[in-house]
Amino acid sequence: MNSRLEYLYRNASNYKKWGAVVFSGTADAALSRRLVNALESQEFFIANQVRVPELFFDDGLKPEEDLCWHEFVALETVDEEPTDQFSRTVVSFVEECEAASRAGWQVVDLMRREPNR
Repeated sequence: MNSRLEYLYRNASNYKKWGAVVFSGTADAALSRRLVNALESQEFFIANQVRVPELFFDDGLKPEEDLCWHEFVALETVDEEPTDQFSRTVVSFVEECEAASRAGWQVVDLMRREPNR
């Protein structure tokens, strides 16, 4: 059994694009709570800062409205093969999210792909 992270990107017009990554290992309730607690407002994260694929739309950003945040949907146990390109366990992914949270999520200007200062 493995763990699938389901997440989405929602643009300024409320269009949604869904994604998922399967990590090796299973997440218990305590690990799931750790993940949620590491997210901004217990819901948001910046995909490239925790090495999951970004889900932005390619058909034009509204830089004054679109944000770099992705939304957490679920972390669930699945009978699927891992798909994480870095071959991480679910524990190491949660630890990476916790480290990003401690360091402070770095908000990115989507048009320049540089941290806002």
